[in-house]
Amino acid sequence: MPVEEIKLIASFRVDLTDVDEAAISEIHRLFKEYQRIMNELIEHAHSHRTTSFISLHHVKYHELRQRYPTLPSHYIDTTCRHAASIYKSFIELNKMGVCEKEKPVFKRWTIWLDDHLFKLDVEG
Repeated sequence: MPVEEIKLIASFRVDLTDVDEAAISEIHRLFKEYQRIMNELIEHAHSHRTTSFISLHHVKYHELRQRYPTLPSHYIDTTCRHAASIYKSFIELNKMGVCEKEKPVFKRWTIWLDDHLFKLDVEG
């Protein structure tokens, strides 16, 4: 019997009006770290011309885990997946002549999370 994999993609906006400044500061720090890691991974992918998540993960995962020991391991894992995806899209767009930049730069306030990093309770 064939197995089908379903990928859930969702976007969330978070209302931070009733959140204290310390929590907002921590969220801001987390997004900034994600941007820094993403740009490092994209730079590595670009300099080594790799679009493979496995190659990127193999080379950078342990280094990033040592540098960011407080981050969950799945956070680094999904960052590698996200960076590989962005660089692969960049290569494809570049081949079509759509990209005007030399390499991609990650600037968004976006974080990819897998099922180990959050839990979605739709029933209550």
